[in-house]
Amino acid sequence: MFSLTSMFLPFSFPVVTSLAVAALGYYIVFKSYFLESYRYPSKDIDVPIPKECESDWQEDNFISEPSISSKEDPRKITCYDPATGRILGYKSAASPSEVNLAAKKAYDAQRQWSKTTFAERRQVLRTICEFVIKNQTDLCKVAARDSGKTVLDAMLGEVLTTIAKLRWTIENGEQALKPSRRSTGFLMMYKLAMVLYQPRGVVGAIVSWNYPFHNSIGPVISAIFAGNGIVVKTSENVAFSSSYFLKAIRAALEAHGHSGDLVQFVTGYAETGSALVECPLISHITFIGSAPVGRKIMETASKNLTPVTLELGGKDVAIIMDDADMSQCYSVIMRSVFQNAGQNCIGIERVLVHEKLYDSFVSEMESRIENLRLGSGLEQGNGVDMGAMVMAQSFKFIQSLIKDAVDKGARLLAGGKPYNNPKYPKGHYFMPTLLADVTPDMEITRNEVFGPVMVIMKITSAADAVRVANSSPFGLGSSVFTSEPSTGRQIALALKCGMVNNNDFGVNYLCQSLPFGGVGISGYGRFAGIEGLRSMCVEKSYTEDLFRSVKTKIPPVVDYPIKDISNAIDFTSSINTFAYGSSLVERVKAVFTLAKNA
Repeated sequence: MFSLTSMFLPFSFPVVTSLAVAALGYYIVFKSYFLESYRYPSKDIDVPIPKECESDWQEDNFISEPSISSKEDPRKITCYDPATGRILGYKSAASPSEVNLAAKKAYDAQRQWSKTTFAERRQVLRTICEFVIKNQTDLCKVAARDSGKTVLDAMLGEVLTTIAKLRWTIENGEQALKPSRRSTGFLMMYKLAMVLYQPRGVVGAIVSWNYPFHNSIGPVISAIFAGNGIVVKTSENVAFSSSYFLKAIRAALEAHGHSGDLVQFVTGYAETGSALVECPLISHITFIGSAPVGRKIMETASKNLTPVTLELGGKDVAIIMDDADMSQCYSVIMRSVFQNAGQNCIGIERVLVHEKLYDSFVSEMESRIENLRLGSGLEQGNGVDMGAMVMAQSFKFIQSLIKDAVDKGARLLAGGKPYNNPKYPKGHYFMPTLLADVTPDMEITRNEVFGPVMVIMKITSAADAVRVANSSPFGLGSSVFTSEPSTGRQIALALKCGMVNNNDFGVNYLCQSLPFGGVGISGYGRFAGIEGLRSMCVEKSYTEDLFRSVKTKIPPVVDYPIKDISNAIDFTSSINTFAYGSSLVERVKAVFTLAKNA
């Protein structure tokens, strides 16, 4: 007789067992998290938003020319909104002595911070995380005002990524930094071997301007959770917002009784960055920026043999095979190119489309790009898709790359020049651009554009796609779109880059368990994930005896002064044969030799 019970009976035991194990696991995690949250509760912190970041702020004080530097005072930084040209205020570039003082303050605070438990560090990160979630719109407004981006782009690139990093570190950071037990091998079987992850002390970070909130707080999260102090050199191009972000971090530390001096922000030009790299108190440098500046960072860091992690931008590809799901591709590619006005290190700068889909893809992109609306996300509201660019100085370079491509046969189908916003003529806008029929001999395929330019190239096969993709000296991220997983994996394995997403763009960074970084002139070293967190530590090898009664003792035959060199050599040779020899007969012989000499 048929019944539901009889149908599920053969599966009941394994299913029930699996559910029970899962439930137990969730219970343990929930209980430990609940108990820790009870013992180490987060706290509400309040950091008022700058008045200039309110949507109704309308002070009519505009820049006369698109430059942050002052001819009268080389240390004066003019802060202004790239979307409107409105002046936000002025900052002073930090001198070398001020950088050293900041490092000393972080050093003094770190000596106490290094004694904190992981639970205490998580408590601070939870407070920061809850502040970010509760104030995400305000944080986006501040980032948007300083960089010219839209609030939506800030929500995706500034807030979402920061919360992902905070949550991963809170939930997984301790496991990554716990002592790691290692194999001892045959001879040392009576030992316990471990790797200890200890704080470096004070680390430094020199970060770029394209994501002012996330780029400044990201290194802080890893550094302080690992027990370090940190000095962040924020970009002079977004000097206005950094003080607000720093206040939030320090407020979280101080709310739990820790010194806010643990985290220091300095801003300024090349002199400020050089001073940070040269500072003897700095034990590690993370640099996010261009390849030419990265080389200078390496050269300067070599004076003190300071280790560096370099993230130097990319020329990322999206490979679209003939079986790709185009209902997904169109929207993902648009976002991957024009998010943040194209100012993304992992933005897609080359779109490689199979010849069977090429014409229809170009047509669809032309239609979509022509409908994009430019403006100030804070002041022009819902009628804006793409914001301003941070630096108008880059326009000439972008236009030169476009001209070179057109001169060599590419078709310019949209944009290609700056956009004059009738409401904000001082704003830095570049029209969303579409270049088709681009070939690898064009300069735009070898240079990072870092702007709103879609470059489309035709491919004929997977092998052709790999050849074109690997023609660039950059190797940061990439995307492959295909309905066949094996094809996606095959292409991914052949690409010379640090990160690949199959049927997606940039999501590797939302998987914060994954390391972030590239190869070639995209840099080396990794941040994010276990690898990034451990890079904030000194890896110390450690051994101890497993049993008190079993210790390493020097046999008389090799004890100083050595009485018989020949016997000593015979003895040590027998140790090698006994421990690592492949012949059983020879190993047995070695045992007798050892017994005789012992």
